[in-house]
Amino acid sequence: MPLISPFRLSPVAALVLSGLAGAQTAPNKLPDVVVTGAAIEKRLEDAPASVSVVTRADLERRPVQELAEVLGTVPGVTLTRNGNGVPGVQIRGLGSAYTLVLVDGRRVNSGSAVFRGNDYDLGWVPAEEVERIEVVRGPMSSLYGSDAIGGVVNIITRKVGTRWRGSARLDAVHQENRLAGDSQIASFSVSGPLIADQLGVKLYGGADKREADDPALNPAAANGTRQAALPGLKNRYLSGQLAWTPNEQHALTLDLDSSHRDHGGFELEREALSLRHQGRFDFGRSELRFYRDNTRNLTGTVTGQVNPNKSTVQVLDGKLSLPLDLLDQHLTLGGELRHEELWDPANLAGAPGSAVRANPNTKVNQKAVFIEDELKLLPGFTLTVGDRYDRHENFGGHHSPRAYGVWHPAKAWTLRAGWARAFRAPTLLINSPDWGSPSCGSATVGCYIIGNRDLKPETSTSKELGAAFDGGSWQLGLTIFDTELKNMLDISNRTANKKLAPSYDNFVGFLADGRPMFRYQNIASVKSRGAELSSRFTLSPTLNLRANYSYTDARNSSGAIELPLTYRSKHVANLRADWQALPALGLSLSGRYNGAQYISVPANGQNTLQAPAYAVFDASAAWTVSPMLTVRMGLANLADKTLDRETSNEFNEDGRRIYVSATARF
Repeated sequence: MPLISPFRLSPVAALVLSGLAGAQTAPNKLPDVVVTGAAIEKRLEDAPASVSVVTRADLERRPVQELAEVLGTVPGVTLTRNGNGVPGVQIRGLGSAYTLVLVDGRRVNSGSAVFRGNDYDLGWVPAEEVERIEVVRGPMSSLYGSDAIGGVVNIITRKVGTRWRGSARLDAVHQENRLAGDSQIASFSVSGPLIADQLGVKLYGGADKREADDPALNPAAANGTRQAALPGLKNRYLSGQLAWTPNEQHALTLDLDSSHRDHGGFELEREALSLRHQGRFDFGRSELRFYRDNTRNLTGTVTGQVNPNKSTVQVLDGKLSLPLDLLDQHLTLGGELRHEELWDPANLAGAPGSAVRANPNTKVNQKAVFIEDELKLLPGFTLTVGDRYDRHENFGGHHSPRAYGVWHPAKAWTLRAGWARAFRAPTLLINSPDWGSPSCGSATVGCYIIGNRDLKPETSTSKELGAAFDGGSWQLGLTIFDTELKNMLDISNRTANKKLAPSYDNFVGFLADGRPMFRYQNIASVKSRGAELSSRFTLSPTLNLRANYSYTDARNSSGAIELPLTYRSKHVANLRADWQALPALGLSLSGRYNGAQYISVPANGQNTLQAPAYAVFDASAAWTVSPMLTVRMGLANLADKTLDRETSNEFNEDGRRIYVSATARF
C-alpha cells in the first residue's frame, strides 16, 4: 500500500508524524553548527534542510575502509555496490549518481571518468582525518546545482590548529571465513602552526588494502555458473594544506591532494588543487574559491581491456553573505563558473568498426548565479527562500527554487517544512553520440550502449514535513518526504538478443560484429515517498542509546504499471548502544536491519526476484591506554549472517570477522 502523502494529512496528524531532520549521531550531544544545508553556518536545529551528521567519534569506533559503510547507518541512506562490489550512497530512494559528494565544500565528481555514481568519490580522504560528515537528504540544487538532485554528502576534514598535533593509526580486519579477504588500513596526520596565529600547515595520508575474495566464496548456481566475489581493493592518498591568516579579516588556504584508487584492477588517479579566500568584514562575509580536479582512469571501464581516459574539472565560485536590518534578514548572493573536459580515445571516438573515428575530446561550460534569503518573520520562525539559475552550454537555462520554514513554537520543539525543485544535466559521456561502452555482460558478445545528443535534463520536485522534540536526555522525531523525478536518464532497455533488440524503442542498429546498439533515453519517471524516524536516549551519564528507522517506497512510474526499484530496501533500521564502562574503557553494541529488496524487476513486472531481509550485529571496545594511545577491537557480524551474490549487481555481506585498531597521538 503506498505511503500517504504528508501533504494530505490533517495538521494534527502531520504534527504527530513529523520528526527530526537530522540523525542523532553523536553519543553525548549534537554538533553545534552545520555548513552544508544553507548558504551560511547554522545550528543543526535551525538548518533549513534535513541534515544528519556523522561525527568523528562514530568514525573512530570501527575500521573504515569505505566511508559509505558508515553513511549506511544514516536515516534515508541505503547502499548500492554498482556491480563492482564497492559501496555507493543512495539517498531517499534515488541512485548514487544523484548524490553530490563534497570535500570541504568542493565538488568531487569521478563519474565522467568511471561511468559510475559516487562509489569512487567517497574514498579520497582517510577516515582518521575526517572531522565530521554532513548528509543533506533531499535536493540542494538551489545552492550546489546539478548532481545535488537527491542530496549532498559533505566530508569535512580537520582544521589546522593553534597547537601541533599528530596521529598514526593502524587497523586490521581478519575474516573468520578464509575464503573472504582480510583488510589492513594505515594512516597518519600532522598539523600545527609555522607562525603563531598566522601560518599553519597540515599533512595527512594513508593507504588501505582489502584482499580479493576467493572465487569459491559464492556457490555455483544450478547451471554451473558462479558469480564473481569481491575483487581486491587498494587505495593510497597524500594531502597537504597551508593556512594563512594575515589578520582578522582575511584567511587563505591552499590545498593539494594526490590519490590512487584500485578497485579490482580498475585504477583511478586524482590530483586536486584548491585555493580559497574567506573574508570577515563589518558589512558581512565573503568567500572566493578556485579548484581544479584531474582524474585519470588508467585502465578504463571494460573488464579485460585497457582504455585509459582523463577528466578535468575547473571551478571558480564565490558568495557574499550580508546581514540586513529589514525583517532581520540574512541575504546571500553567489555564483559559479565551471568547465569540464573529458579525453577518452577508446569510448569517445565512435562505435567500433566506424570508418571515420570521432574526436576523442569533449568539453562543456556551465555558469550559475544563486540567491538565498533568510527572513525571521516571527519570533521563533525563520523562512529561507532561494533560487539558483544555471546556464548549461548544452541544455540552456534552468531554475532551482526552494522554500523552507523552521519554527520553534516552544523551547523543546522544532517544526519544519520545505519544498524544492532541482535539475540534473546528463554527463559528458551519455550526452555524446560518439561515446559508447560494451554492456549486457560481455565486452565481445553482449550489447553496446551509446550516448544521445537529444537527452533532456532530469528534474525533481520534493516536499518534506517534520518536527523535532528535544527533551534533554531524550530526543524523538520523524521526517516525511515525497519526491517525484521526471525525465530520468535510463539505459535499462537493452538486450544481447539480436532478434529481440529491434523491438526496443531505443535500439539504433548493429555493430559490424553483430552486437545490438542502444542509446540512453528519457523514458522513466520515479516517485519516492517515505518516512525517517530517529531517536536518542541518555539513560545515564555513561550510557547512550540511539536508533533510527527509514521507510522508502521508490517506484518507476513511467509505464502502465508502477514497478519497484531494485536494491532499495523499504525498511531499514539501525540501533546503537554506547557505554562508558570505565573512564578508560568504552563498549559499543550496534545492529542493522535491512528489509527485503528486489534484485531483479523485469519491465513486464513478472518473475521479479527478491533478496531476503536480514540483520547484522557488531560489538566493539575502546581502551584509552594513555593520552597518547588508544586501542580498539571488536567482532563484526556476531551471528555470522551472510548473503550469497546471485546477480552481478549484488554484493556479499561479509561474515563474522574480528578487527583490531591502534591510534597513537601527540
